[in-house]
Amino acid sequence: MATTLPGSWYADPAHHRRELDRVFRRCWVGVGLDTDVAEPGSYLAATVGPVPVVVVRDAERTLRAFLNVCRHRGAPLVEGTGTARALACPYHGWVYRLDGSLARAAGVGNPEEFDPSCSGLLPVAVTTFARSVLVNLDPAAAPFDPGPLAAGLAPYRLEHLEVDRRDRYVCRANWKVLLENYSENYHTPFVHTQLPAAGYEYPMECDGPVVFAWDRPLAPRDRSEEALARFRPRDAGWAGVADCPAPEPFNNGAYVTVWPNTMLSMFHGFAATFRLTPTAADTTIVERDYLWDPGVPEERRAAQYEATRDVVAQDLRICEALQRTYDAGCSAHGVLSTLHERGVAHLHGLLRAALGEPDGG
Repeated sequence: MATTLPGSWYADPAHHRRELDRVFRRCWVGVGLDTDVAEPGSYLAATVGPVPVVVVRDAERTLRAFLNVCRHRGAPLVEGTGTARALACPYHGWVYRLDGSLARAAGVGNPEEFDPSCSGLLPVAVTTFARSVLVNLDPAAAPFDPGPLAAGLAPYRLEHLEVDRRDRYVCRANWKVLLENYSENYHTPFVHTQLPAAGYEYPMECDGPVVFAWDRPLAPRDRSEEALARFRPRDAGWAGVADCPAPEPFNNGAYVTVWPNTMLSMFHGFAATFRLTPTAADTTIVERDYLWDPGVPEERRAAQYEATRDVVAQDLRICEALQRTYDAGCSAHGVLSTLHERGVAHLHGLLRAALGEPDGG
């Protein structure tokens, strides 16, 4: 029987530091979008847990990542996003090429045994998946492997979508509260009363770092809904799920969670990312990126954006309310639904494995 986690795991600062070490320092963590570092010379600065990183696209279009830490006195090199021919430390002027090597250390003199070739930026593993940039701080990390469920993303043609809008929120809730909320549909009829929950099921598959769920119409109206109703992400027939736009602005979607902090909602011609950056045991930065096919008209974009923002606002409110329970020192000691919360149970298993804790269910 799968059960809820202890309330202290959502509120205790010491436990939070343990998660930052065991999860965010050792897993593939989302830090931005591929468009942030699409062109030669572009860079993206972010934090992975508390650790500053910078992702760059060098002149040969190779994607690289480093600790955003000058090898002289440790100052951060850049903030946010931008373009540069080299990375210059704003503190003492050391300059690094986009391959991470030290180009200039003006004014350093001739320190005994100083070797500029050994003073380059410290590299970090980096890759992209489903339009997200992922990094891994663990030098021994295996290459990112989303597993077989990644095939379920193909019909949505994410590579053809363009970023049009971006939102950023500061949510007063532990990062896992938000991750769990996204990875189940049990709450939808109660929190998102405007959504057409009646007439739909919410199948879910879990494999490796991925939780994959989708809207399954009980009375299909077109060939996309037929595919959603009859097939699963591993099936050949799944290829038709994004052929037709739904009449409603937020419907007939597929929803992917990539452990530990990256999520993606996909529809016909539209997708929205959901990225979490924990800043304290009870506070998380939430970033949303909205992408559309170039052919989607502005009127439909506006409707999809507003519908999605409404859902996000409702989710943030219920997550902040739940956080107050954990801040009060309470634990639910609850049982997870075998119908609706298998994704939550799967994520709990990944967390327990990362922490070296025994399986709780």
